[in-house]
This record gives sequence, C-alpha cells and structure tokens, in this order.
Amino acid sequence: MGVEKKVEIIHENKRFSFYPKISALISLPAQQRGIHMSRTSETIEEIINEVIFKPTPSVELVGDRIARKLLERHPYTEKIHVKLEGKIIVQGKDEHQRTIQKAYEISSFVKAKKKEQGGVDFSYYIGASAVGMTVCPCAKEMSQEYAEEIIKNRQDLNLSDDVVKTLLNILPFSSHNQRSNGTIIVQIKDLNSNKIDVLDIIDIIEESMSGKIQSVLKRPEEAKLVRIAHLKPLFSEDVVREMAKNFILRDFPNLEDDFKITFKIESFESIHPHNVYSELKTNVGELRKIIKMS
Repeated sequence: MGVEKKVEIIHENKRFSFYPKISALISLPAQQRGIHMSRTSETIEEIINEVIFKPTPSVELVGDRIARKLLERHPYTEKIHVKLEGKIIVQGKDEHQRTIQKAYEISSFVKAKKKEQGGVDFSYYIGASAVGMTVCPCAKEMSQEYAEEIIKNRQDLNLSDDVVKTLLNILPFSSHNQRSNGTIIVQIKDLNSNKIDVLDIIDIIEESMSGKIQSVLKRPEEAKLVRIAHLKPLFSEDVVREMAKNFILRDFPNLEDDFKITFKIESFESIHPHNVYSELKTNVGELRKIIKMS
C-alpha cells in the first residue's frame, strides 16, 4: 500500500494531473500462507504505465483496471479492494480571466467480489474534497441585535421601528468566519452509465459554502467576497444540507436509489480552540424523497 504515482486524466475538454497513493487489498483463502506480493506491485506498475502513455477519462477507471488485472494475477482470491487517494491540480480562469491553479483532494475506491454463481460484482466510490469559506449565522445575528440596541438608545436619532428594521436588513453586519473543508463520496455501479465527473463534485462543494476562497485577491475582490459570504451565513450542518440539495439538483444520470452517498464537513474554527464536524450518510433514494418534500 502507499505506492505513489502520477496519472493524467483527460475528459472531454478537461485535463488534469492526479498524484495518488495507491493501495490494494487481496483476500487470502484459509489454506494459503500468503499472497503473491510481486504480482500486486507488478500489476500496479503495468496499469499506471499504460495510463501514462494513454491518458484515461476518469480516476475510477484507473482503479477498475488495476482491480481487474489483480483478479487475473490472483485467481485464488475472493475479494479485492483498490484505493487511490491524492491531489489533483486543476488549471482554470478566475472572474477576471486570470489563469489560476487550484489543488483538490480526491479519492477512488473499487470493490470487487466474486459471486457464488460465477462472475464478479464491482462497486465504485468516487469522492472529492474542497475548501470554502463559512460565516457564522449566530454571531451575525448578535451583531445585528447589538446595532439595533445602539440605534434605539441614541437620543439624537428619531427613527420609527419600520425605518430601523429596513436599515438592519440592508446594512452589512460582522460575524466570525472560517475555512471549511467539505467532502462528498458517492457510490456508483457502472462506469459507462453512472457518469459523475469529479470536477462536478468539487463545484457542488464550493457552491454550497458561504463563499469561494481564492489564492489571489485584490482589495476590491476581498471586500466583495466578504460581503457575499456574509449574505449567506451557514452553520456546518447547513453546508451539509446545501451539498445534499445541490447534488440532487445537479441530476447526475442513471443514479440508482440504493447508491450510498456521504456528505461531510470540517470547520476550522477561528474563535474556538476546536473544530466543528458534521456528516450525513444516506442513499440517493432517501435523498430524493427529502428534497422532493422540502
């Protein structure tokens, strides 16, 4: 486990580099003392070298190739797991058309299990993580209440309650904010029909936050980002709900109701000595019901 490689992914007009750590698990029958270790490392090298000369359209396809080859090289096994975890480097444009690069953590997990009646059952999990900005709703509300108290206690101001309410609704108010790391992991069964682009998962995570963080910000851009984020204050639990809603609204094709899906976020708190973590584990069918009812 822990083999480090570089893989080039080309999908439609998108291209990015993936730097995964690759791990493989091969189940061992009781009567056999050990696995044929060299076959595993040879298989990983062989498949990765193929991908170097012939880029693949998806991360999960790399794991699938490794798993299928391992099944050929280890005919005694009943179960194989292959995991790829690492960073991708994506090049794009910001709102001012400046070229930027961003790094994201992604993962791909392939489970292969031989069936009693013959054949192999494959299951795939594709996941991604992205960092965004969240703003605390509670602190913003307390700032607003404090401002209302100050206005009403001023003797030199004679404002009606309606005017005060209008002012409080249009003026920006401060809150504490933090970087938060969101993650989505979704199960798929068929690499041909269950199409999920890992870059779409990243988009869903980023748009579910209060604001999108940037590596380069000029003063006006910084002010704009802070204003936008404070217009959308979110608890960590809110971000999980937003990710779930935005995932279903993205309407990925051919996702079956029993496909498992996990949403999670870790908030790196700015005013506390601890972090905040929230998680939702469900399946696509349950998620569709919840979104439909809301």
